[in-house]
Amino acid sequence: MLLISGCTYAEELLVSNYFGNNVVRFDPHSKRNLGTFDGGSLQGALGMTTGPDRRLYVCSEITNEVQRFDLKTHRYLDTFLKGKGLSHPTAIFFDAAGSPFVANFEESTISRFNSKGRYLGNRVVPKEGGLDGPDVGTTLGPDGKLYAPSFNSNAILRFDPKNGAFLDTFIAAGVGGMTQPRTILFRDRMVWVTCDNGNKVVRYRLDGTYIDTFVKPGAGGLRGASGMAFGKDGYLYVSSWRNSRVLRYSLKTGEFVDVFADKGLKGCTYLLFVP
Repeated sequence: MLLISGCTYAEELLVSNYFGNNVVRFDPHSKRNLGTFDGGSLQGALGMTTGPDRRLYVCSEITNEVQRFDLKTHRYLDTFLKGKGLSHPTAIFFDAAGSPFVANFEESTISRFNSKGRYLGNRVVPKEGGLDGPDVGTTLGPDGKLYAPSFNSNAILRFDPKNGAFLDTFIAAGVGGMTQPRTILFRDRMVWVTCDNGNKVVRYRLDGTYIDTFVKPGAGGLRGASGMAFGKDGYLYVSSWRNSRVLRYSLKTGEFVDVFADKGLKGCTYLLFVP
């Protein structure tokens, strides 16, 4: 339980552990490791999200699966997606109708499924618009468009989620020094992007123009910037997967604050706050 400016809230920070093959739970107030989600057979845990059913969905890249867990008991429920339509899945998100979409790194596609998990085909076909390695931050933006970090081509592309048509290159390779984009978040009318080999967080306006490098390269020992999440405590959390740490930065200045966690982590790739 955390108390900030008279407001009380309870939440956990979930960290996907690529080489640990699990999801680790942390208390953001005490930094205490609360344990892992039990069961399942995650191998190469990457992107995750909560679904319309208030359950946790986690991409298991090596096994080509999306596994589902109970957020209250922290136990494995089932393998929601497996096999067809999956090719090294990195990210999962849901549209307003409750249909899941999955980004596939190997084939450079984005697949669509119905709410029961039946494969409906590729919404974004292989290499559409130059897509090459859609990563963990593939998501729907506040404008309703589909944003895909194209890891291997160092760009962020936009697609129409209704038909998969390529719309534009939202941020071209090299703009603002962006390389190997991974997580994309939207806040304060800005687009925040982690850069893996750039070891930094860069920000853009909603029209894709560069604003600044908010977290400077290597700040606080950042190596392999991957996951990112906004804490209610006024900190920006960033996973440094190459040295297995979660670091915190000031949301006002981008300055390094502290190492939030480094125990029990092996290649931490994605961050998610849950109630």
